[in-house]
Amino acid sequence: MIRTLSLAAAFASVIGLSAMAQDIKTTPTPGAATIPGVPTTPMSAPSGTAAMVLTEQEGKTWIDKPIYSSDGTKIGEVVVFQRDAANKVLGMHADIGGFLGFLQTRVNVMPAQFKLQGDRVVLDLTAEQAKALPKVKS
Repeated sequence: MIRTLSLAAAFASVIGLSAMAQDIKTTPTPGAATIPGVPTTPMSAPSGTAAMVLTEQEGKTWIDKPIYSSDGTKIGEVVVFQRDAANKVLGMHADIGGFLGFLQTRVNVMPAQFKLQGDRVVLDLTAEQAKALPKVKS
């Protein structure tokens, strides 16, 4: 009897959580490409518009986030954002390629070449184009 009640309670909580998750709504950034199932954030500005601004704390939250190419391939991770005194993003260093952290290449990505979407960075470049980005000297 107790086992039946515990199972019923667990089932009811799972149903309740899934119903709550369906109520979450996101608003895409105008002009930004969207990836199904990934909410967009208002932190990024569409290409050709106002500059992207990230505070130091916001920039830190993006470290190690995945980077995806325009064709939906995961190609690397965020290393650091370069910012000026007004927190305007001047560029991003990213580790791309490699396997399990080995043989990665650190590249410089300009703000017009990426968008912050949900919990990932999406480049306006294919995976092949990303490999040709300028390398960062260590």
